[in-house]
Parts: sequence; structure tokens; C-alpha cells
Amino acid sequence: MTFISRTIKTLFSFGLLAAITLSANADQRPFDYYLMSLSWSPEFCATRPEDRQCGRGYGLVLHGVWPQYSKGYPSSCSHERISAQLVRQFPDLYPSEKLAFHEWQKHGTCSDLAPEAYLQLSQSLKQSFINPPELQNLTQPLRVTKAQLTQIILTANPKLNEETIALTCKDSGRFLQEIMVCFDKSGANATACGADVKKRSKKSCGQDSFLVRNIR
Repeated sequence: MTFISRTIKTLFSFGLLAAITLSANADQRPFDYYLMSLSWSPEFCATRPEDRQCGRGYGLVLHGVWPQYSKGYPSSCSHERISAQLVRQFPDLYPSEKLAFHEWQKHGTCSDLAPEAYLQLSQSLKQSFINPPELQNLTQPLRVTKAQLTQIILTANPKLNEETIALTCKDSGRFLQEIMVCFDKSGANATACGADVKKRSKKSCGQDSFLVRNIR
């Protein structure tokens, strides 16, 4: 291969790599707000009883804090790693260390925060949510309507309103899956969830009522 041929090949490879990189980064625009997802652990464990978070008496647990666009969300924005040592400084933040690593890689890397700052924000948002008494020590399944559970949440958290929370259900709307709360980019104030989040909530919890599984 001649020098000119090698040069052309190198430039072509660099150009192709640059194009791929630009394409991969094309949607990494500034996000609009945070969505905190609180998972109802008994529902998760109904189909994954072998998972580490199951059989521990968990109710609401932190699934994650996700940067959101007004429509859609970014994911896996960099390859920056989070250390196991740092994760262990927040032992009660997630129901398992495995989830902490996953959430950082998929969502935390899009937050424009360093790993420690992202975990601190996640802890602060989690602590700001008051778990309603009706969902604590739930020994029997609870059947509620979407409006009833929304009111239960708002009574315990008067700083929230219907626009700042969303519910998701599973199995064609038969069981509560998650409670989601939306915050502005500072994390200091609740804000309205995006229309796509509200639409998904309406569709997933479309039945007249649903069950909140009991805690085990």
C-alpha cells in the first residue's frame, strides 16, 4: 500500500468515526426536568422473587432519578464509571447495588453531575417524598382507584399536586407498578411531568381500579 493510499484510508476511517460520534451525540441536548421513579417492590418481586431486593419487606423503593426532555429522555450519555466504594456510601438509597450501577450508567451519566453529586441529589429527592401511611406495613392487598391513590399521595405530600406526579400500572392496569414525581433541574421544586409521561400513566392505569400488592 502506498503512502497516499494509507493516508486516504486513515482519513476515511477518521471521517467515518467522527460521523458515528456526531450521530451518537446528536440527541445529547440539555434536558428539561428530573423524574424520580419510586417502584412498588412487591410488584417487582411478584415476577422476580429471586432478586436481591425481594423477601426483605420493602414497599416503595427508589428505581431511579431520570433526566427528561419535555418529550422523551436521554440515556447512556457517557462511559464514566461509578465506583463500588462510592455506591456503598449510600447503602439505603437503592434496594440493591446492582441497580445503583445500572441507574448511573443509563441515567446518571445524562445528568451533567459527577457520580457523588448525582447520588446526593437522588438521596435528597427520595427523602423529600413522604411515604403515605396507607402504603406502610401493607399486610393485605389494597384496591384503589387512580384518583384515590393520587389523593393519598397528595395528602402526605402537600407540596405536590396532580400535575407533578404520575402512576404506572402493570398487567393491563391490574397492579400498581410505580409512583413518579417530577422535579425541576435544581431538584428544589416539584414541576409538571411531561405530556408523554402523563399519557403513559393514563394508558397503563386505564382500569377503573387496581391492586397495590401487599408487602412481604
